[in-house]
Amino acid sequence: MRRLIFDFGSENVRMGVEGNRRPPLSEPAVVAHRVQGDVVAVGEQALRMLGRTPDGLEAERPFARGGVRSQKLADALLRSLLARTGRHGLRRPEIWIALGAGASAIDRRGLTVLAQHAGAARVHFCALSACKALGLDLPLFQPTGTLLVDIGASCTRVDLLSLGHSVASAKVDAAGDQIDDAISRLMRDRYNLMVGAATAQAVKHSLLGEGLAEARANGRDLVTGLPHAVTLDRAEVLPAVHQLADQIAHAVRELLRDVSPELVADLAEHGVVLTGGGSRLDALADVLQERLDLPLHRDMEPEQTVCRGLQLALEPTNGGRLRLRSA
Repeated sequence: MRRLIFDFGSENVRMGVEGNRRPPLSEPAVVAHRVQGDVVAVGEQALRMLGRTPDGLEAERPFARGGVRSQKLADALLRSLLARTGRHGLRRPEIWIALGAGASAIDRRGLTVLAQHAGAARVHFCALSACKALGLDLPLFQPTGTLLVDIGASCTRVDLLSLGHSVASAKVDAAGDQIDDAISRLMRDRYNLMVGAATAQAVKHSLLGEGLAEARANGRDLVTGLPHAVTLDRAEVLPAVHQLADQIAHAVRELLRDVSPELVADLAEHGVVLTGGGSRLDALADVLQERLDLPLHRDMEPEQTVCRGLQLALEPTNGGRLRLRSA
């Protein structure tokens, strides 16, 4: 029986098939539904509806902080993704899910029920940090410290790995969405302009990822109620980057305070690996490197890393050295 692998992120859900080396299928983690509950659209189609729905219709993200926010909406999203495979040879498949170290029993149960509703014969979990390390070809099984800083949309995970396991971990309830929110507040407070989440995110990627000096944003003027546009420069949004970098750096320092000095010494040589969507933001990476004063390496393909790592985790040699858990 071939096995399915899943990476449930706040912004995107990705799925691969064991042994299939093609890029994983990806679907924006958004579902549009009527207030009464009927699902109208999922994935890319629902993403275009964010902030544009009429009364009686809502577009929501069913996942947040590694857990399921809405079981019904998550079911609809997963079924849509499975339908894209055609399900050939995948009747009652085993499903493997990458799970963050800070996930609660409720989070684990929610994902288990989700997979079972989708027809899974069995559900298994693999540590998200181990999947990331394998996907990045890091020395996961060596007696050396590897520090992963995974900056997602709704939270940041910090993991210190050695000999195939997480030695210490921390979770920060701040990530890319915090920068989006700061950009939205800036435009509201400074320019009397109300913008949606998609616009704030586009400004973030333009100024902090692509390194543009300026970015134009369209929204609603809070005084006149009419459409209006403003131009932001990069310096205006950098305070939000510094705030997030400070929170992450503090979490890293607190985590390292209680681990062995040998593992901490390893980081002086190997540095920190930045992964997740935040690894694409040049400005954030630069400020983090200043705050931590350690070499910093970036994941340039964060969309592929988890599923690639899960593929490797299922190989007999690696699986025998990892703590793979069944639901």
